[in-house]
Amino acid sequence: MDKELLLYNYFANQLTDDEQLLFDELLKNDLDFKAQFEFEKDLKRVIKEYVNEDLKEKLVGYEREISGKDKSKPSKWRFKNWSIAASIALLIGLGWIGIKSFSGPDYNELYQDNFEGYPNTVYTISRADGDSTRERDAFAAYEAGEYEKAVAAFQELRSMGGISHGDFYQALSYLQLGKNTQAIDLLKNVMLNDEVFRAEANWYLALAYLKDSDKVNAVAALKRHVQDFDYNKEKAEALLRELD
Repeated sequence: MDKELLLYNYFANQLTDDEQLLFDELLKNDLDFKAQFEFEKDLKRVIKEYVNEDLKEKLVGYEREISGKDKSKPSKWRFKNWSIAASIALLIGLGWIGIKSFSGPDYNELYQDNFEGYPNTVYTISRADGDSTRERDAFAAYEAGEYEKAVAAFQELRSMGGISHGDFYQALSYLQLGKNTQAIDLLKNVMLNDEVFRAEANWYLALAYLKDSDKVNAVAALKRHVQDFDYNKEKAEALLRELD
């Protein structure tokens, strides 16, 4: 697929699941693609900031112009001018709100800015360890970024009764592969059954909803996070402000 089109679809929130996988792969391994992505993301941010500042300057300038003319006019004329100014300000404001409402938050960008892989803190992988168990294979694949292998190994362990915290790491493997539906199901299960990783699971659950552009569930998960957990609490608060 054309890389420019891939970037366009990303910023338009129109990536398919397959395109998202390709996008993530290019972002990780293609330095030119990553540089172009960072450039366009920064450009978008600068334009947004410029539009905000330009709008403020125009309103202030118009207010000064009206104020200067008002001094030589009777009160009825001043009232008329201020009515016009207020109407223009309202129309511009509504127009800007409309632009923001139409474009909406960039869910992909919010996800990319906040998603970080979680380290393996459960099973210590030692090169001197010659044992080859399914649990070791699962966590070794996870550490190596071989997420397809990790998913298969964790799934096999689940079919055999499961291991401690296996669902959490299988869910994160699914997220890395762009398989949000499977990740969300497992993260919900972790929330119910794994006290150790409950906070982390809720954080990644919110991010998974973000990646799906599911604002309602993302906001609900983030509000729960701010209320109940300390893990990444400030990031959750910042995301809520972005989604407001």
